[in-house]
Amino acid sequence: MKKFMVSFPAEGVEILVEKNTSLQQVIIEQGLDMEFPCGGVGACKRCQVKIKSPGEKDFRVQLACQTKVDRNLIVEIPGREKTTKILLEGMERAVKLSPLIKRVRHELIPPTLEDNQDDFSRLLGKKKMTASLKLLQELPMFLRKNKFKVTALVTKDEILALEPFDAVDTSLGVAFDIGTTTIAGYLINLKTGEEITRFSALNPQTKYGADLISRIVYTSENEDGLKRLNGEVIHQINQMIDDATAEYGYSAKDVVIITAAGNTAMHHLLLNIPPRNLAGSPYVPVVKQAVIADAKELGIQIHPSGKLYTFPNIAGYVGGDTVAASLSCEMHKSKDLTLLIDIGTNGEIVLGTNKKLLSCSVAAGPAFEGVEIECGMRGAQGAIDHAFITEDGSFAYSVIGDTQPEGIAGSGIVDVLAVLLDIGVIDKNGKILKPDSIRHPIGKKVSHQIKEVNGKMAFVIFEHPVEGAKVYLTQKDVREFQLAKSAIASGVQILLAEYPAKVEDIQTLYIAGAFGTYLNHENACRVGMFPEALLGRTVNLGNAAGTGARLALLSNKEYEESKKISEKIMYIELSSHPDFNETFLKNLGFKAE
Repeated sequence: MKKFMVSFPAEGVEILVEKNTSLQQVIIEQGLDMEFPCGGVGACKRCQVKIKSPGEKDFRVQLACQTKVDRNLIVEIPGREKTTKILLEGMERAVKLSPLIKRVRHELIPPTLEDNQDDFSRLLGKKKMTASLKLLQELPMFLRKNKFKVTALVTKDEILALEPFDAVDTSLGVAFDIGTTTIAGYLINLKTGEEITRFSALNPQTKYGADLISRIVYTSENEDGLKRLNGEVIHQINQMIDDATAEYGYSAKDVVIITAAGNTAMHHLLLNIPPRNLAGSPYVPVVKQAVIADAKELGIQIHPSGKLYTFPNIAGYVGGDTVAASLSCEMHKSKDLTLLIDIGTNGEIVLGTNKKLLSCSVAAGPAFEGVEIECGMRGAQGAIDHAFITEDGSFAYSVIGDTQPEGIAGSGIVDVLAVLLDIGVIDKNGKILKPDSIRHPIGKKVSHQIKEVNGKMAFVIFEHPVEGAKVYLTQKDVREFQLAKSAIASGVQILLAEYPAKVEDIQTLYIAGAFGTYLNHENACRVGMFPEALLGRTVNLGNAAGTGARLALLSNKEYEESKKISEKIMYIELSSHPDFNETFLKNLGFKAE
């Protein structure tokens, strides 16, 4: 097979590849910094690169996912999006410190002829615990070498390791929220319960697709697909732990436990479990129960006997992150009816009381995170995050980092649409009106911003003096948003009907996730994401999954509580619900002003 040289001068990479290899595949295999949000089908247009053959003067722009290597190429990858604002904060609550793993010192009385109890029973005392065969094999020599004074690393029912009695008593834990798009981590001192630091990163799996289906399909269609995606997240976890511990004078080996919350697909990819059956009906996970794994077996480089504790899943598309979020606000203990909506790359909804909990999943997140929006981007520097009408009747907006706008974040999309609805630029069906059809005085004032951009009707938010329309919402963008917001609104209505209950019965609406945190609640109601009756009853949980992961890390009782929550929550599959399609269609439009 003929081979060609592909060069990435800025990255210092030169590689010989076989003819007709996808440029996307080359970029991924070389570990270069580029994402493929649509999974490489050419839909999102986010993988634009500049290419030319050696000797050619000018570069041309092409999509990496649609380009086959058929000659020697020089490739330029554009600069990555600015650092994403990753939400680390969450609603805190105190728990009694009782870590899942801890160190216990033992000063044992050596055996005698009168007291010839076996070594393991002597170590256990009155407790009933297990140990590995390897530990039992090493136990007699270790006890005698250390004169029966030892430190044991233990869970509630297992001795994991033995250490010298005077070993440094540094026990650290890390709680992770492993999201589809981002990873948030929390380094905790297990002796004191003190949080040492928080840290975050983008999930490197995004290069295989922004959505879960793209990644699941990748694992199914590529022989080493699962290994690759698992390796990406394990490598990122190791790097994050190394950096966080080193910064504060510790070692990754001081970390004895990790708790990890993530949706069902992320859970499977983390544990190297095939997720392929999640992509098609009946959307069956391999395992729903909480999994406790040896960190070393997964390639996680912490204490040699360290453990990874995952949260139980509820269904194929409602996972451990929803369980962790529910744990954080204790909605399973509430006598009042509460509603939890977690809007990330996917949307999960839970409704109920201490008597009964229902849940569902909706395909909403990508549009809110900018994946399906032409000028959409994550909440990073340069993203328009809010929009409003000023006192003098002008259209205005704010930009993260106070820089020139480069795109629009999910919270900004909600605000822009709410404003355009209020001033009559968009009608109740979601149609961008022609300037001569607008009747509202402020709408007339901004009607010059309605233009045709690349053959599409659009409302131009920011126009560059030289480059022209830079940030805008197209008619297609509005339709994409309508699909996403209708999915959430319809999910809430279906759960209420199944419970059964009325919107007015809901006492608290918990909103979780970064998108929800930066969201203007009034505008969210204006565009039909949430019922207006719940305004004034909303509570922002922030990173609720991260909070739940920390609670479980600090308290064995909280981790056991998460198992009860997962068993209590009943899942409603919306795709097969007889009323969903009709409800969804009814919620596509906007409320007339």
